[in-house]
Amino acid sequence: MKFKIKTNLVSGILMGLFSIFLLVTMPQQIRVPAFDSGAPSPRIIPMICTVLMLVFSVVLIIQSLVFKKEKVVEFDWQKEKPAIILILALCVYVALIIYIGYVLASIIIFCLVLFYCGERKWYMFVYTIVAAVLIYFLFKKVFLINLPSGLLPF
Repeated sequence: MKFKIKTNLVSGILMGLFSIFLLVTMPQQIRVPAFDSGAPSPRIIPMICTVLMLVFSVVLIIQSLVFKKEKVVEFDWQKEKPAIILILALCVYVALIIYIGYVLASIIIFCLVLFYCGERKWYMFVYTIVAAVLIYFLFKKVFLINLPSGLLPF
């Protein structure tokens, strides 16, 4: 299955919608201090970046519709499917971290990704498991940052 994508138009619309979503949700996500210390609001930098993203999205849409400056890319599902599957696996990984913890999610997803990419050497899977556990304890004991432990008792 192949289809063509107008890059300026599609990216302008998607990023414009995303920036509008961010502008609407930002007041609930980033609170302004109750007292005025004279310092800039913590919203100032994210707000500037989001407004600039909206402005550049409109510029992309104008370039596409008015000036007809467009790059058309052909999207071939068969070529893009492996990358999309890996992106979906990383999305599942983020969800699993919340529910079962960092170590188990890392072991499950990264071992599945290794297998999906064609890795069959057993020691690569062992390295992945050891790395997940070592990174967890590195963050917990050295950096003093708690990663989600989930179902594990430590």
